[in-house]
Amino acid sequence: MKAQLFALRFLLVLELFCFVACRSRIKPESADREVRELLKDVPGFNWELSNKSRLNPQQSTPFPFAPRDDPDSRKVTELVQEKSAYPDGNSTDLLVGIQWKDSLPIDEVGVVPLNLENAMSLAILHSSELQRQKENLYLSALDVTYERFRLEPNLFGGVSAEADQEMGEDEVVIKSRTQVGIRGMAGQGANWVVSLANRLTFDLSNGEGRVGGSLANLTITQPLLRGASKRVYKESLTLAERQLLADARRLEQFRQGFFLDVITGSNPAEGVGSDGIPRSPSFSSSVSGYLGLVQEVQRIRNQEANVAKLRDSLVQLESAFEAGRIGNRLQVDQARQALYNGQSGLLAAKSSFDNKLDGYKIFLGLPPDLMVRVEDDYLEHFRLTDPTLVKIQDEINELLQIIRNPDLNLELVQIEDYGRQIMAMKDSTDQSLFGLQKDLATLVIQLPQRKKWYENLRNRSDLKELGMGKNAFQDKVLEQMVVDLNNTSVRLNEELSVQWDFLDEWFNSLSTTPPENKRGILAKHLNNLTGVVLELSLARASVRLESIVMIEVSVDPKNAHEVASKERLDWMNARAALVNTWRMSDLARDDLRTDLDLVLSGDLGSDSMNSGHFNSHEGRVQLGIELDTPLSKVRERNRYQASLIQYQQARRQYLAFEDSVLRSLRQHSRMSKLYQLNFELSRAAVRGAIAQVDLARLRLNEPPQPGKNSQFGATTARDLVNALNDLLEASNSFLSVWIGYEAMRMRLTYDLGAMRLAENGLWLDGGPVLSP
Repeated sequence: MKAQLFALRFLLVLELFCFVACRSRIKPESADREVRELLKDVPGFNWELSNKSRLNPQQSTPFPFAPRDDPDSRKVTELVQEKSAYPDGNSTDLLVGIQWKDSLPIDEVGVVPLNLENAMSLAILHSSELQRQKENLYLSALDVTYERFRLEPNLFGGVSAEADQEMGEDEVVIKSRTQVGIRGMAGQGANWVVSLANRLTFDLSNGEGRVGGSLANLTITQPLLRGASKRVYKESLTLAERQLLADARRLEQFRQGFFLDVITGSNPAEGVGSDGIPRSPSFSSSVSGYLGLVQEVQRIRNQEANVAKLRDSLVQLESAFEAGRIGNRLQVDQARQALYNGQSGLLAAKSSFDNKLDGYKIFLGLPPDLMVRVEDDYLEHFRLTDPTLVKIQDEINELLQIIRNPDLNLELVQIEDYGRQIMAMKDSTDQSLFGLQKDLATLVIQLPQRKKWYENLRNRSDLKELGMGKNAFQDKVLEQMVVDLNNTSVRLNEELSVQWDFLDEWFNSLSTTPPENKRGILAKHLNNLTGVVLELSLARASVRLESIVMIEVSVDPKNAHEVASKERLDWMNARAALVNTWRMSDLARDDLRTDLDLVLSGDLGSDSMNSGHFNSHEGRVQLGIELDTPLSKVRERNRYQASLIQYQQARRQYLAFEDSVLRSLRQHSRMSKLYQLNFELSRAAVRGAIAQVDLARLRLNEPPQPGKNSQFGATTARDLVNALNDLLEASNSFLSVWIGYEAMRMRLTYDLGAMRLAENGLWLDGGPVLSP
């Protein structure tokens, strides 16, 4: 009866132990709770994929479905594992999400408009690289949860059983041994273990059970030399906690670098999980990413405007050739070839842009066949050419080609219809004139900042050494430019009014004009109108060109280096990594000490008839010392020497990191000054190219002088084509300088450790970067 009661008691204890042992932390979802509690203050961290993400397959079970296998690989698996092979995946199971397209910001024509904000939000939702960094931080947090668990008091237990039957005997005996306990660490590295063991024997032949007694044990081991410190036995936890802090910083810095990657195509940040002293890559002037795409869009616009001007120039030159003012058709052929080259270049630019856009969509985590339209509002102020005027020029040139074609017999109704099409363009040209006046008002507002910029350039010592003194950037030049552009605006308004009046008179005189003169007079008016429209386009380009300003950047490398040393997250990690290496040397030095442990052990047992009823006569206490001399610690010696070398290497890497940061800041200082100068020089190049195009067109519009040779010079066409191509090249160069400067300003903010991000991942632009 007593044995049965003990057996029942034993089973209850065992069930209680199993219940406690299978506590919630063993469940996989408990890891999520612990990690979330650890990282609740880390910005931008949520490893769980949104339902809007293309990366989220939205499966109903935590363990993923098996994907569809390769047929030949599947055959190999079945050949080896036979019937135990895992079932093949279902072809209907998708590896990507099924709802992600529903969340896309699609417009009314089914296209995703890609502006700066949309690009960032799409990248955050769908980028596999950003998701990988979050998951790496999750794994780093799991290491901390394990190290904390390892140092807590932990239950352990086990049950062993065996059946025993001797040959020739009917008796079958089952012997079982159960042990439960708890172990932990405390104090200065002391290990302690408390355990309870029971033995139980059942004879299956007669149903009898025998209890073999109980044994309670307490053992405490206290290191006296090697490992006798909290600093030693908690080192693994300390390193895991420090690594988690470093990885949280790495994630934040990766988010900053990810913004740069989305915008400029370059991410200088190291990923989560990197060890040792970080690197500090230097700034690269090449720009891709979103800025690279909008730059390509603007270049295509510039190329389209160039093609329109080349087509207009060809029409003008053909008209001059027919009028006998160009004696050699070679000039017309040169203009036509330049037009073909421009059209070919436009097609190549569009093809290159499409390829880059597909690559950018993949970078964002989107399929390359998704319909996307790049919105270039970021470069609104760089639209030097009015698209409306480009369209008007194309339409006028098409009509001129029809009207001047002697092979076409045009009826009076057709000629009148062409005239009405031209008159319908009046509203658009009036709007462009109004836009020119608004641009002039903007220029007047920006004039004080332009003057301040000129003053900064005049006071630069490096420019004075090059001979670019006070005469290089004069305020009076800006003031006179505003006056000239205002005068141009007034004159263009008058000239356009005259052209529209001419067309009105032409309409009113159609009934009295001889039929053979109607086409010629209309062609003459259109030829004059297209010249004025081109001049209006150049005037708007000039005004917008002069209105563009740069955000000021001034860098003192030494002061910036001091700021970066306090603010940069990777610099904080670099200092911590150097200390980690030193700590490893300190631990390796501790391993050289003698192993001397004080061991205290106590047992309390019970006899086989009174299991669970402990008797002091059945107990004992032991106190002893364990000694292991360091005579054979060659491995520990070598490890210590290696740790010293590793620390010296880490120290040199840290110094190299500091030097590389200083080098980057010095590069920013030089590049900012170079960009600021090149920006004004590029502006001057565009200004000169516009004047050159204007002058070349004026030559074409000059009336013949009485008593003089009315033919144009032999290089008229070449001069005009060269002027247009120079304008295209100068406009693209001007844009490239500004794009490079903006990318450098963003990167400088990152290198200073001053970059701050909004909740949507976009940079909170603080404006000018002025190092004290």
